[in-house]
Amino acid sequence: MKGFTVLPTALAALGIFRSAFAFNAPPGVLTWCGKAYEPTNASFNPGGQFNYPKPQSAALLYVTVEPRYSIFLESDGGGSFIVNAPISYIFGQSFNNVTYTNTDGGKRTLVPGPFTTLAIDIMVEDTGMLLVSDFVDVNSTGSLFSFSFSGLKARDKPYSISLYGTSLDGYQSYSATTEIYILPDRTDGGSAVKIDNLYGGLWVQNKKNNWSGWYAVYPSGFYTDANYIFQSPDNLYAYQDAGMTSINLVPDDTTFDYTTLDQYWDMMDEINLLNLYDMRYTYTNTTSVTEQVNMFKNRTTLLMWYTGDEPDGAGDALNSTKLAYKAIKAIDPYHPVSLVLNCANFYFKDYAAGADILFEDAYPVGINATWSKPFDTPCNATYGDCGCDECVGELEDVSNRLDTFAAYQAALETPSKPLWSVLQGFGGDGYWNTVPSEAEFLAMIMLSINHNAKGLSSWWYPSSAPIQTIMGTIGKILQASPVIDFVYGTNPVSKLAVKNGPLLDVASWTVGSQMMVGIANGNVVATNQEVTITLPATVTSVNTTVYGNANWAVSDGKLQKKGLDGLEADILIVNIAS
Repeated sequence: MKGFTVLPTALAALGIFRSAFAFNAPPGVLTWCGKAYEPTNASFNPGGQFNYPKPQSAALLYVTVEPRYSIFLESDGGGSFIVNAPISYIFGQSFNNVTYTNTDGGKRTLVPGPFTTLAIDIMVEDTGMLLVSDFVDVNSTGSLFSFSFSGLKARDKPYSISLYGTSLDGYQSYSATTEIYILPDRTDGGSAVKIDNLYGGLWVQNKKNNWSGWYAVYPSGFYTDANYIFQSPDNLYAYQDAGMTSINLVPDDTTFDYTTLDQYWDMMDEINLLNLYDMRYTYTNTTSVTEQVNMFKNRTTLLMWYTGDEPDGAGDALNSTKLAYKAIKAIDPYHPVSLVLNCANFYFKDYAAGADILFEDAYPVGINATWSKPFDTPCNATYGDCGCDECVGELEDVSNRLDTFAAYQAALETPSKPLWSVLQGFGGDGYWNTVPSEAEFLAMIMLSINHNAKGLSSWWYPSSAPIQTIMGTIGKILQASPVIDFVYGTNPVSKLAVKNGPLLDVASWTVGSQMMVGIANGNVVATNQEVTITLPATVTSVNTTVYGNANWAVSDGKLQKKGLDGLEADILIVNIAS
């Protein structure tokens, strides 16, 4: 695991870094993800399990509004809102599927009909300024409505926004709230980074584009040993030359050597290597957080702040990530805040509240998922630590964790946050017998992309040469057209139907008349059966093989290929029927 208080020497020799005493544990009991794991301790219910809301019997209309992007800049001139109005049985306000209209002839007889259209007004709450007056379809999601910044002064404080909606007959009414940031343009050399709240991608404005407009970045890189990078500029330049677009420099103790960090950050600014500034050891100290944010908030290659590193595993205070988040945002609204969650099901809502972007780090390669090798104890829902919380020890643990976090978010009455994958790039001791092979690492990348990860990082750099090479190779592909146009232009349709590929994971992204198809074979053994993939639209031809095997063909509107390589990973662009 990553960077916590080192336990006694015998455990440290095994490469195990674990928490001290968590808030939920009996006195003197060490835990991970809320569970006791030492042989001398008994199991107990860790608590913190996610509670899915109970569906109601009557349909509700769940109207929400949020800005298209997490921040706007004054020079954008205008922005847009995302309005959702789905029928729900969990969240929303009462819904009666009927509206009334008047008949002709002045009789004013009310005639019932279905409730299909909602009239909406979106306004600034404290002034009543009207930004949008329009209509949205009932049972729709992702509707966009533009507005002008005219009359809205750029400022660091967000504007409170309210949506008021009514049925066309005026008998049913709905409301929703959000906030928007309209920030002053950067004039201090710093970057601005916004999250696309519709598709989850990151957009940057900084020195690279001369602070004009925005460019998309699909971050891919490693958590890196800062001391290794700081040995020589050659190490930093080699890292970027390999194809990495982002970096997380990890201090070896509570803080960086700030003099050295400044020198290397100057180099990162020169080559536009985007930094996730790591405060893992100090994020619970808001005084230290404030000092660090003030030191680096004006860097042109600051991508985001990184606070809690597995706070759920360590059992940090439930409000710790939120307190750090508030401290950062009070100083710097221009950058997102991120953290990584390690546990499958331990106070997700509380820890996730302290970030704009959530990472998962299920590490499944070389583990025994049911028996702890370091502690010689079982692992289950209430006891034990096997290095990958409630995993099965297969590569799909990565995609399963992404799906689980997505499901948790969908069951919360708050907007969902983008998810990233932290990939296993280490092994050989402790819980993990082996370093992943190049094929295993590539499969975890493809599973992450297929399940809507909007960024990739890996623990640890330097890693094996094959892992470094494949991360750089895929990083270059993700950062360039046409792939970034698909992954940032829509969300994937995952878990598509496959014949003769039982462990084949397939997802698709449709933009216009083309579709990108991501293919990840979870089977390590090659097969020679004919594999058929049914996609959400009729395929007319294969346009491009962006990565992987070029032997896919089209038959009867579907993708087909004779046989699969073990752990095969492919990215295709196909043409689809209109």
